[in-house]
Amino acid sequence: MLRKNYLFLIVSFLLITACNSKSSAGRFTVQVTYKNALHPAFVGQGQIPVTKVTKVQMSAIPFGLENSPVVMDSAKLIGDNGKIELTGTGKEEGLYQLVFDNGLIVLVSNDANSIDVNIDLAKKDEYYTVTGSQASQQMREFTSAYTERSAKVDRAFAEMDSLKHFKAEDSLIMAATNEKNNQIKQINDFIKEFISKTNHPSVSLFILGWASRSFTHSEFETALNQVVSKFPTNASVLDLKKTYDLQQAQMAEMQRRQKEYEAKASLWVGKMAPDLALPDANGQIKKISSFRGKYLLVDFWASWCMPCRQENPNVVIAFNEFKAKNFTVLGVSLDKDKGQWLQAINDDGLAWTHVSDLMYWDSKVVSLFNFGEQGIPYNILVDPNGKIIAEALRGDALEAKLAEVLK
Repeated sequence: MLRKNYLFLIVSFLLITACNSKSSAGRFTVQVTYKNALHPAFVGQGQIPVTKVTKVQMSAIPFGLENSPVVMDSAKLIGDNGKIELTGTGKEEGLYQLVFDNGLIVLVSNDANSIDVNIDLAKKDEYYTVTGSQASQQMREFTSAYTERSAKVDRAFAEMDSLKHFKAEDSLIMAATNEKNNQIKQINDFIKEFISKTNHPSVSLFILGWASRSFTHSEFETALNQVVSKFPTNASVLDLKKTYDLQQAQMAEMQRRQKEYEAKASLWVGKMAPDLALPDANGQIKKISSFRGKYLLVDFWASWCMPCRQENPNVVIAFNEFKAKNFTVLGVSLDKDKGQWLQAINDDGLAWTHVSDLMYWDSKVVSLFNFGEQGIPYNILVDPNGKIIAEALRGDALEAKLAEVLK
């Protein structure tokens, strides 16, 4: 999967608005001709293998954390081969998905009143074709081509990371970095070309969702404005633009407040860390002082805090990279539900010591470390003598600081 460094907030909305946008007024039908329903490929994850496919459901695409699928229709598959019909209604062009028992998904748009899908349920790749809908065909073509290009980007990232891990010569790392950048440029050029040539707002919105994974901020904004210019009356496009602008304003305000916060004298750098003492999941009291002799990242977070959960992979990477170099992490949670706290630890792979008094924002750590105004995620980096040498390290800044002190 392509690495996503920014614009993650917009991705969900891109696809939510797309599924709510419909440009072909009224009723539309999808005729599905299927084969190998009794001999399907199992493509699901973490499920019991499917021995036969008996049902398909059509719904608006349920992208977004708080959105549920809007089911339009469903049908039973009878026998190994056959044909079924699904029906939907809409005011404007939108995106819909056909989901089969074994996890295969077909993406369609209602830019036409009648759409034909042929699917081979025994395949995992290139398993369907679609006719009658230009937008649906374009999305299939885009997805297939994007998948190939994305795999090249992933291989380039893996090669670069491997060379860095094994401390290869700088020239080899530079060559791998250039190749990674070249592959990203190629996939971005492909996306820009596809956005430029499509005449369907649903396809444009769908592609923008993928673009947000690799485009720079300026590239994404240029592409979005291009789509707005092409479809100036489309409700979903206008909603997307409005939401994007609102998010940018909110981010600018957050950055302003962060700069104000950082402009103040650092709260903790250069001071001795308070000897925080809290119980772990088994009720055993753990203190910061018990980690003396090691570099310790005290990480304040909570299972209910989405920015914390999004930051956790960065902490996991740092922990795995530096744990053999006299470094560890102490997780301090502002949770109030023990079960949710422990589940998040397990789900996010946080393999270090964790403590919490399960007092939410009434936890004594909030007033002790005075981070209530800044919020979480928040952290402090403590040296082996108990002195705080950095705070509020996030993303690449955490890895960079650890690389600096743990040479």
